[in-house]
Amino acid sequence: MFNLTKLKAVLEEIAPLELSKKMIEQGGYDNSGIIVNSHEYVGGVMFALDLTEQVVAKAKRLKCDTIVTHHPAIYRPISSLGVDDVVSAPVLRAVENKINVISMHLNLDVADFGIDHYLAQGLGAKSSRILSLIDGVHGYGREFAIDNIRLDGFVANVKRTFGTKKVICYGNKNAVIDKVASFCGAGADNALSAVKSGETDAQVIVTSDLPHHVISNLVCLGKSVVILTHFASENYGFKKFYESVSEKIGSLAYTCFFEDKRLF
Repeated sequence: MFNLTKLKAVLEEIAPLELSKKMIEQGGYDNSGIIVNSHEYVGGVMFALDLTEQVVAKAKRLKCDTIVTHHPAIYRPISSLGVDDVVSAPVLRAVENKINVISMHLNLDVADFGIDHYLAQGLGAKSSRILSLIDGVHGYGREFAIDNIRLDGFVANVKRTFGTKKVICYGNKNAVIDKVASFCGAGADNALSAVKSGETDAQVIVTSDLPHHVISNLVCLGKSVVILTHFASENYGFKKFYESVSEKIGSLAYTCFFEDKRLF
């Protein structure tokens, strides 16, 4: 019988929770692992970047008794739970419907075949170099070479590959580029630090959630900046994770993937 313990083991084959602990030791914050443990049996698993009431409702309709998210269902400590609270309501709904919830966050970001890896691959990397190592092997941020292409052509490829029209670009659209640095999710501090320290000499920085001062600094340092939505930058790799886990699970449990098109 397939169960929660076995599912967690399969997830950790790709993204060990030990990597989350190492990221926390480096100053990060996380809450990965089993968030809601309602039962041991697992018959159906839904993968979704975030835990929302829509996700729980669809999991219930499809008879999925377990949800795997990227962003932690409970990120920071909360003092109260309420059906009208956008953060805690989905957790309450999961508990009410006896649905397990597991979140794989920073550990999946930095795993060998995790979200940061697949972001770079989607941007055209055939191989890449990790920019900020946490243990000599794993880390955050990728630098990689691509075939010569104009910046506007690169952006067009990004929109097509990641299935989004919401891409902001700062830079000369006619400039020819051949080296990129990417940071999945909210990579502002890491991106700026990598450029300022000379850790990367990539012509283009790709990430999400950049505040104005970081954009301004990167542009003043001579970099082109391509900004994806947080969702688009991570959903691509999370779907690859889902596909890998589904292959490992095989016929032991039903699996499916939820995409919130509003957030691309």
